[in-house]
Amino acid sequence: MPPPLYCVTDATVPATTTELLAAACAAQGVAYVPVDVGRFDPCEEAWLQPGDLLFRPAVSYAAVRVEQALFADSVATFYASGEALCFDGAAAPLLFARRGLPIPRTVTLLRNDRAQQRRAVELLGGLPLVVKVPGGEGGVGVMLVESWASLVSLLDHLFAGGRAPQLMTYVADAVHWRVVVVGSRAVAAYRNHPYPDDFRSGPSNDPADYEVPSASPLTELAVAATRAIRRELAGVDILAHASGRLYLLEANFPCYFPQAQVVGGIDVAGAMLEHLLAKSRRLLEIE
Repeated sequence: MPPPLYCVTDATVPATTTELLAAACAAQGVAYVPVDVGRFDPCEEAWLQPGDLLFRPAVSYAAVRVEQALFADSVATFYASGEALCFDGAAAPLLFARRGLPIPRTVTLLRNDRAQQRRAVELLGGLPLVVKVPGGEGGVGVMLVESWASLVSLLDHLFAGGRAPQLMTYVADAVHWRVVVVGSRAVAAYRNHPYPDDFRSGPSNDPADYEVPSASPLTELAVAATRAIRRELAGVDILAHASGRLYLLEANFPCYFPQAQVVGGIDVAGAMLEHLLAKSRRLLEIE
């Protein structure tokens, strides 16, 4: 009998996510066990059996702590190692750069220093540029700044709130791709189209924009980014410039995979479960 999937979830997780995971489990004869963050008791021992499957679609601080409490080296997860469970995602842009992955030029500001800000703008190639505050979803916290006056007033506001903004080179004339990586392969890719009156973009409702991609520089970059953050699942955002150059924006874990499945008809949840089951079998062989 296959091992169960323990899914760490809370009220913020879209119902579509858990429904697709539960359906994938039912198709494989795998027991789907939701772990409600709000009901989890940290004072009780929580042991998963060797070979059990564990995934956390929830992104809250509490959900991360529940996942860490449930984790063991003998449990199959999307982490490349146990240490990866504690990886600081905010450090990802620096890690990407040090691995030689192509990212837009980026400067993280740590203090409200006008002279430093002028040097950063010059280093990034001038205005316009993108100001990013990590931690948002759906493009929230990503802002296009086109004048010095707008930049300094925005930075004043962010620093007053205790934020450490990133300044990034603005890449115009580019297509925004989301590539979903499971294990060492890209299982889905789709174009994001600009929102009306906005420089940011979002996923399409046209199934023609979705594909199971063949190996290409785009998918190779997505897989490399996933490995860099020590994950075996990620939603990787990449800009494909009109010149052919690629720019890695971020690799998200967990990621909202249902978009590719519901609109594009690509069985991402099934691929995720297959990966965890195969990893479970390898772990049990080691045991």
